[in-house]
Amino acid sequence: MNISATVVQALRELAAESPVSLRVSGECMAPLLESGAMIEVVRQRFYWPGDPLIIHAADGRLLGHRLLGFYPRAQRLRWLTQADNARWPDAAVPAERIIGKICGGQCAPALVRVPLAHRAKAILRFFLFILIRLGTLHRCVLAKIS
Repeated sequence: MNISATVVQALRELAAESPVSLRVSGECMAPLLESGAMIEVVRQRFYWPGDPLIIHAADGRLLGHRLLGFYPRAQRLRWLTQADNARWPDAAVPAERIIGKICGGQCAPALVRVPLAHRAKAILRFFLFILIRLGTLHRCVLAKIS
């Protein structure tokens, strides 16, 4: 389902005031988040690697994926996410495309209170992505770690 930029902006503003409820569709974050679950999303000032975010992807869909990290590009920060069950990261997005962080609802507690191991894996995936982008590492190494 494609979501308009106007709806995304409204969701961001609502999530800044209080948690917003959304229904999940898809298995990319299973078993921590199952298809059909209702989640709550809240906007924060800053997000840390490993945080589960809801982003507005370039194709118009809302994605619930884990933050790997961020990097500067064209004088703006770009935020890189990846589903737990995906082999490759999503296309990086600017901050305006982040709705917020999953803060509760029908999901595993480890999704909301992110364990150190999940944060470490997100950071590792981010550094491997950067090395691949720099041309110093082949993509097959990232596939083996994921």
